[in-house]
Formats: sequence, C-alpha cells, structure tokens
Amino acid sequence: MKKTSLLVVLILIMVANIYAEYPPEGWTASIKEAITQAENEDKMILLNFTGSDWCSWCFKLDEEVFGTQTFGEWSEDNLVKVFVDFPRAIELDQETRKQNILLQQMLGVRGYPTIWLLGSDLTPLLRTGYVDGGADNFIRHLTEDQREVPEEDAQRFRQEFRRALEEALGAIES
Repeated sequence: MKKTSLLVVLILIMVANIYAEYPPEGWTASIKEAITQAENEDKMILLNFTGSDWCSWCFKLDEEVFGTQTFGEWSEDNLVKVFVDFPRAIELDQETRKQNILLQQMLGVRGYPTIWLLGSDLTPLLRTGYVDGGADNFIRHLTEDQREVPEEDAQRFRQEFRRALEEALGAIES
C-alpha cells in the first residue's frame, strides 16, 4: 500500500512539473485562437485530445514526438497546436472544459490520444493517434497520409464545425 501511494505522489509531482506551464509551451488551449492564427499564418491545426495527467499512451506520444526538437522545429513552421485536455488532477476553467467536451463530441473522440489534423480552412485532413517510430515518422504520417476529402464534404464539415463552435463559444475572429 505504501509503495502504491508513493508511486502516485511521485507521478503527480512529475506531471505537475511537466505542466507547470499550462497548456505546455507552444500549445494553445483555445480553438478560437487557433483558427484565427491558422487562417492568418496559413498553417494546419493539430488538435491533440489527451489525458495529460493520466494517459500512458499520451505520455509516450509526448516523449517520443511532441517533446522532441525535430517535431518542435517542424511544427513551428507548419502547425497551430491545440491542447484538448481531459485531465483528472488538473482543474480546467469552465470555458476550456466546455470547449473540450464540445470538440470531443463534434469529432467523435472516444480514446486518448486522438489527433485531428485540419487545414487552415478547417478541412479535415487526418484522424490518428499514437504512431510508432518517433518524430520523423509522425511528421511523415501527418504530411503523407492525409486523406482526400471531396470538396462538398469538406465544405459541409467546415460550415458545421464553425457554426457549432460559434453557437457554443461565440464568434471566431478572422
């Protein structure tokens, strides 16, 4: 029993240190800010659905991909990264919780980590999760395995996505 309690305390301390800055540096917790930035800078949006303080596969993805210099440099030029978190020990503000639940429902996320990649115009490009092989393979996956979406479907998705966000969270500035 003492070993289990000690392990839990150590994990919580480690997570608290990792996420002393929340969301982590280089990420935003706001989909509205991400959309505006992506449109202005012509970057893709990466939505990282995570359980930052409890999900072991999320820890693995952070360590092997998101926390690497390779991914950091590539993402700086190509992505606006959104941290869509469902923590157990970190208290999120009401607006962020509401937004994250809305995104989870809209995009049908049921497990973690789930990654959605959207174009700067909100076209859905890829839905994925943890991918073995480190940062280089993950970047390859994001760039080469995007799916072709018929324009009619892409347009419907963009309109419904934006409409649902604006109804729930307010206008998105462009």
